[in-house]
Amino acid sequence: MNTLRGLTLGVAALALAGIPLSAQAQIAEVNQAIMELTDPPALGQRTTVDLNKRWGSDVTQIKKAAVLLREALNKTTDPQARAQLDLAVDYAEATLHKEARLSAQGALYYLCKQAGGQPADVCDKVPKFGSYVAP
Repeated sequence: MNTLRGLTLGVAALALAGIPLSAQAQIAEVNQAIMELTDPPALGQRTTVDLNKRWGSDVTQIKKAAVLLREALNKTTDPQARAQLDLAVDYAEATLHKEARLSAQGALYYLCKQAGGQPADVCDKVPKFGSYVAP
């Protein structure tokens, strides 16, 4: 088990080695904020979610995401990503979680473009569920 864990961490370190640390931190923060803002899956059944979990429309989740987006905004230098993050922070502070998520996904696109599409596990991923998709 320890060998598998070490191998996984080694592969992750190699994948992130070519990206500056600030870009890695921005991408990680924005990705975490998007996960905080994501709605529960609607798979056509009456309920398919864990009722004890807090999802994107919960005010505490929106506030956590706003803090993460604010931190990423303070670190970014790309003007397009900065504009999207500024919108996302404004939307999150107004508790508009879907709009904040859309803007955060737009910012993630520009941050990934700036970092050359790395890390691929974040930059190539399509949202699994939610009412909206990234622009």
